[in-house]
Amino acid sequence: MKNNESNIIGYIEGYYGRLFSWKDRKLIIKSLHKNKMNTYFYAPKEDVCHRLCWRKKYSKKWRLDFKNFTQFSKKHNISIIAGIAPGLDFNFKELENISINNDNSDFELLLKKAKQLLEDGASSIALMLDDIPNDFKKKFGIDISEGTYHSKLANKLAKDLGQNIFFVPRIYADELIKDDPFYLRDLNKTLDPKIKIFYCGKNVVNRTYENFEKTKKILSNDIIIWDNFYANDYCPRRFFIGPTLGRENVKNIMINPTGLIKTDLLVLDIFGKSIIGKLSKKVWENILNIHNVPNAFLKIKKFFLRPDFGFNPPTQSIEIKREHLDALDFLLWKWKGELSREWYPYLFGLKQDLQINQKTLTSERITKSQTIPLSEYLNKGELK
Repeated sequence: MKNNESNIIGYIEGYYGRLFSWKDRKLIIKSLHKNKMNTYFYAPKEDVCHRLCWRKKYSKKWRLDFKNFTQFSKKHNISIIAGIAPGLDFNFKELENISINNDNSDFELLLKKAKQLLEDGASSIALMLDDIPNDFKKKFGIDISEGTYHSKLANKLAKDLGQNIFFVPRIYADELIKDDPFYLRDLNKTLDPKIKIFYCGKNVVNRTYENFEKTKKILSNDIIIWDNFYANDYCPRRFFIGPTLGRENVKNIMINPTGLIKTDLLVLDIFGKSIIGKLSKKVWENILNIHNVPNAFLKIKKFFLRPDFGFNPPTQSIEIKREHLDALDFLLWKWKGELSREWYPYLFGLKQDLQINQKTLTSERITKSQTIPLSEYLNKGELK
């Protein structure tokens, strides 16, 4: 897949805490095809060969599984972007003498892994330098610009591969710019204009992309939206399955959701309808029904519709009713299936939170069910 051949819409396996099986990934591919999307971005943080130990070679078995997966994806007209995330410990000093390569240098190891992923069927490579410490100057000196050297690495990788790549920068949302005000400026000066950038927008998690053109002015390269609307690795006691807003007819957008396979298949059906037009309440509820979500869930849907947006979201005030607890009891004890098992801890946690809010959960129950610091705070009103 060349970057300019079509709009890029699809699924990012890019979250923390969960790792799909190959069987799960094939189910996502089928859903992408059904929903007329075209791209799967393989970038799971829990794959140690992808990020933490990126220099480590993939095993023969993994490579066979990956090759089988890419062949399956091709049959369903889904392109695979394969991510490599070397930013935690890549030696950027090597780039000061960029013309000299050593077979054991970090760049050569990165290049070999990228070539291997392409050989095994990936359509494109993504260089990922997101979620790394802000310690570049401490490691490499104050005279070296992080943004410049990140773009140099991306440019050299694309050149040596002989094809365009994708890039995820360390500063990947406007709210992170304060961390290094010069990073995107320096990146923009040096980065090959053919390289497409993944970027979240104004915030890491956005309510809407209606005014996304303002963000595009920061970077001259084409941008693919990395959409964290459905992500929950940053709030692992919650999940979100409401329709999105302000994403209708966005040309390049991919969602990074939960890693719960049945939940993500539901999310893809919702997202697939949301990006082609405003999703009505009736259509949304019908999608839930198709996935065998009981009507009782609609009584508590407001707790699972959307995340709290922005850098400093306001506290919400919610009226709690008896029907909320009754619905939760039904969903917890009478609803059975694969999706209900995925949602069990979230539903149970919500029930306890409602009981704590209403002061109906006993101190003994709080101590048994909550973590020690939280139970101590709730029972004594203070942390020791």
